[in-house]
Amino acid sequence: MKVMFSATPAFGHILPLVPLMQGAVDAGHVVGLLSSDGFRSAVVEEVPPEVEFLGAGVMPDVFSEEAARRTGADVFHPTPATIGEIFGGARVDLAVEESIEQAIAWAPDLVVAEPFDAVGPLVAARLGVAWHRAGIGPALPAVITGEIERVALARYDRLHLRPVAASSYIDPCPPQLQDPDWSPVAQVRAVRPQAHRRLKDVALDLPDSGEHDKPTVLVTLGTIFSDPDTLSAAVTAVADAGVNVIATLGSSLRHPTASQAAQVDSTSVQYVPFVPLDQLLEKVDLVVGAGGVGTVVGTLAHGLPMVLWPQGADQPINAARAAASGASITVDSAAGISSAVAAVLEQGAYRERAQAIAVEIAKLPLPATVIAEITNP
Repeated sequence: MKVMFSATPAFGHILPLVPLMQGAVDAGHVVGLLSSDGFRSAVVEEVPPEVEFLGAGVMPDVFSEEAARRTGADVFHPTPATIGEIFGGARVDLAVEESIEQAIAWAPDLVVAEPFDAVGPLVAARLGVAWHRAGIGPALPAVITGEIERVALARYDRLHLRPVAASSYIDPCPPQLQDPDWSPVAQVRAVRPQAHRRLKDVALDLPDSGEHDKPTVLVTLGTIFSDPDTLSAAVTAVADAGVNVIATLGSSLRHPTASQAAQVDSTSVQYVPFVPLDQLLEKVDLVVGAGGVGTVVGTLAHGLPMVLWPQGADQPINAARAAASGASITVDSAAGISSAVAAVLEQGAYRERAQAIAVEIAKLPLPATVIAEITNP
């Protein structure tokens, strides 16, 4: 079977799909990834080498700027209506023709699309094939999914198509993080999430300069909100808690100069480039982040507690769910980070909750199991 994954061209949207892609490859299926050709070089090391990249559409800066032009809104702190225009409007308008051409030529038997992706479902409707929605974290609120679908509907009408409901929702979110008020509209298939990893580990030069009797904290702001000043403020605040610090400089689409952030001059702070989260989690006791879904779910899969300082997009939602689980503290400024780090490290309850969630995550079905279910209905 030919299985086509469709995703917004950004690490946070594609990386959570990689375990499913690997499961499909291992099962002998032909696998493709439909996303912007501008993201091909960035993601080539992250997906299985057998995955065929199907380039179509534009990068996030282009469709986000178009959505901003249409709405006059701040796309990095959007309302549900703005999110609808970004993903259901501007991105679709700037990708749909090329995506349909790629899909017709590639001829998938099945489509898997992430929650923000309105292109894959439209392509599935055009080709007359079934599709599945694959979550990347806590389910999006209905007000957001409703806006994306509402705006995208005009694109279906323009192409004389009718939307087709997803055959199922593949849910990588542990129950402790899921919104208790979520009402799924399709059959839910739980799947075990994992932190971002590669087939081969990245070589890391981490000199043994920290103090062995102190805990180690990872500071990571993800790939979109890696503002240099924000990163520096977070690292300074964590270092003030008297711990060893590993800080990732990120790979930012919003701030291309993120890797040039002013680095805190301290023997207790070590900086690393963008590397798989899985490698870094093996070396730390606590994670301080912005609340990106990959960081939140991957950290909990390792049984580690968090301190989260949301910067935008879906991060406030993820941070709120992590805090509600008892495994994290949410702060609203850098000033609150140091005391929150101390509290999490001193109070064992946060680590205990994180470890309990990790145990539950380990019980969830493997991606290969889910792939077998959706390819052999």
